[in-house]
Amino acid sequence: MFKEKNIIDLRREFHQIAESGWLEFQTTINIIDYLKSFGYDVKYGESIHSERMGLPSDEEIKNHAAEITEKRDYDISEILLGYTGAVATLDTGNAGPTIAMRFDIDANDVEETKEETHIPVKEGFVSKSKKAMHACGHDGHIAIGLSVAKWIMDNKSKLNGKYMIIFQAAEEGVRGAKSIVGAGVLKDADYLLSGHISGPTAMGVEKGKVLVGAAGFLATTKIDIYFEGVSSHAGISPELGKNALLAAASCALNLHTLPQFGAGMSRINVGTLNAGTGRNVIASKAKLQIETRGENEKINELLKEKVDNVIKGSALLYDVKYRAELVGSAPSFDNYDAKFIEMIQNNLVTNGFATTSVGGLGGSEDVAFMMNEVQNHGGKAVYFIFGSNLKAAHHNNKFDFDEDVLDMARNVYVKTIELLNK
Repeated sequence: MFKEKNIIDLRREFHQIAESGWLEFQTTINIIDYLKSFGYDVKYGESIHSERMGLPSDEEIKNHAAEITEKRDYDISEILLGYTGAVATLDTGNAGPTIAMRFDIDANDVEETKEETHIPVKEGFVSKSKKAMHACGHDGHIAIGLSVAKWIMDNKSKLNGKYMIIFQAAEEGVRGAKSIVGAGVLKDADYLLSGHISGPTAMGVEKGKVLVGAAGFLATTKIDIYFEGVSSHAGISPELGKNALLAAASCALNLHTLPQFGAGMSRINVGTLNAGTGRNVIASKAKLQIETRGENEKINELLKEKVDNVIKGSALLYDVKYRAELVGSAPSFDNYDAKFIEMIQNNLVTNGFATTSVGGLGGSEDVAFMMNEVQNHGGKAVYFIFGSNLKAAHHNNKFDFDEDVLDMARNVYVKTIELLNK
């Protein structure tokens, strides 16, 4: 199965079946098919999860599951309930470390452009979904992960220790990694390797270069806020209503006054505000989707406390009920092992790679849960950024990258694995 597809073909296969977080049903099934064909033990379903954040509605899960008509000789029922992702494991039988790698698999809630100049359109691998597309490069990450998995299996007699290849669901919205960490998947890992395809206009890494030990992981929380009031006729009896829309509007404006911390950078954003049913009706319901970010977890937590107070105050001001739901989160990562990163970088340079210290993540990534987990029990973690020319910004419907970055990234993992085997 795999031998018929090179790394570019793999990327294009997964680009076409783009699925959002916790709905990566076909994506997960195809990944498992490949891993099983290579000879891996594969864990999936509830066994690799604990607490899942930011789940789609039951109706969304049910409707998407109904689209999966293919049958397998293994049980996919838990996958179709939203327990997506997979973990492949291999024990070489030779004494050595446990090396874990993480590759995210979800797409974005974006409809891909149909412009003829867009390479996926031009070359016939555009997303088949009107609800999702791979606008962040995770299709490439899947292809890299599968290629690395195949190389490990092909070379297992020359390798030491154990290998764990994690295909993680729901990175967008920072929802999936915490669930995997909570299930104990990484409790025995000595090393964790992960990375992201990006470019000079996004994370500052030029095409053909590799940033080793990327910094800039911001702590974040994603919160859905609900206000519930009382509807009434806006002309005849407005005094009988309790306006959830005004509570939400007041909340949104006051939230944007909060990021003021001398100890470090903080950010807040109100992404959506939906409320009301008609122009002559006092709005009884409103919903906001917001996020907080902080340079470190302490700043983010202080910001979140202020957010809670603004929500309560807005509800009190307009005499409405409220509810705040945490739907995603990620910690910061600042526990860098300089010697470990230098060792990996020197090894890559020796093997002909162009590395750089310019650039960084500059945002949030829930792999930080995994990196902290591994380093907190004495292991080591590193995050790469693989430079490519991007056709548009991340999460844009015209996003695409130069596919030669795939081989480069695969080889970075391979050479790092060989180094850690010594």
